[in-house]
Amino acid sequence: MYRIGVDIGGTKINIGLFKDDDRKLIAHKKVYVTDISDLSNDIKAGVGELCTANGIKYGDIVSCGVGIPGTVSADGKEIIKVPNIGILAKDTAIKLEKTLKVPVKLVQDSRAAAWGEYLCGGATGTNTSVCVTLGTGIGTGIVMNGEIYNGALGCAGELGHLVAVENGRECGCGKKGCLEKYCAGGGLDITAKELLGAGKTASDLFSESKKGNEKAQEVINNAVKMLGRGLIAIVNLMSPDCILFSGGLSDQEELYLNPLIDYIKEHCYSAGELPVIKKAELGEFSPLYGAAFVPNKEIIELD
Repeated sequence: MYRIGVDIGGTKINIGLFKDDDRKLIAHKKVYVTDISDLSNDIKAGVGELCTANGIKYGDIVSCGVGIPGTVSADGKEIIKVPNIGILAKDTAIKLEKTLKVPVKLVQDSRAAAWGEYLCGGATGTNTSVCVTLGTGIGTGIVMNGEIYNGALGCAGELGHLVAVENGRECGCGKKGCLEKYCAGGGLDITAKELLGAGKTASDLFSESKKGNEKAQEVINNAVKMLGRGLIAIVNLMSPDCILFSGGLSDQEELYLNPLIDYIKEHCYSAGELPVIKKAELGEFSPLYGAAFVPNKEIIELD
């Protein structure tokens, strides 16, 4: 039997086909879309192509898990809030379930990444792990005692929406001064425009820093310290086994990730032992693994 994992982004979706018994990723496919309000047919077409290319019967698929960049309902059937995209339909899971004819469960993409790393990646064997996705925004997934931790109100792990600057930049969540508006890719894009001019992005900011631009290096260092303080709070409050980093910004190891790790280790509270702090092992596929194997009690054939 097989499972499907889907990771939804702003302009593309990543689809993975997995063997159920050994959690092996057989094949994956990226699909670029212009209208993400209804992805059902795009995902079905992608799944069909993966099955055909790998000689797998469509009827052997037992479930589909979908990573969403936002908050979903406790049963994984409805989208509640998506700050950085905003146009995903509330009934995405229901539409997709009818189209694919298999049970579909939504999961916040950062929690999917954390679950994937727990099952198959860098957090295997841990008791408490935190996976931070550094992309356009900042997503944080927590696994405790072998379960995804959602919190009593369903909003656990919103590190990116800690208030970092009083009355600061407006955020897609509706608040101001959120951490991700300064420390994630989207926030650094804003910083790049302010420092380097219109049309400049986070990539330009890092390029300028490598060329010796001291001001560019300074604003990157400030972002590292700002994010580091948020993560130090997590370490001090939760005392996790490990903290893992995924997402595009984690590829900026020399200027961003490694200084961030060093800052956390230097300033967090310790009784002699520090958590393992490193880059996630599954990379961009972490959410696919987690979404595909998110606990789903409805894996039965639909009418």
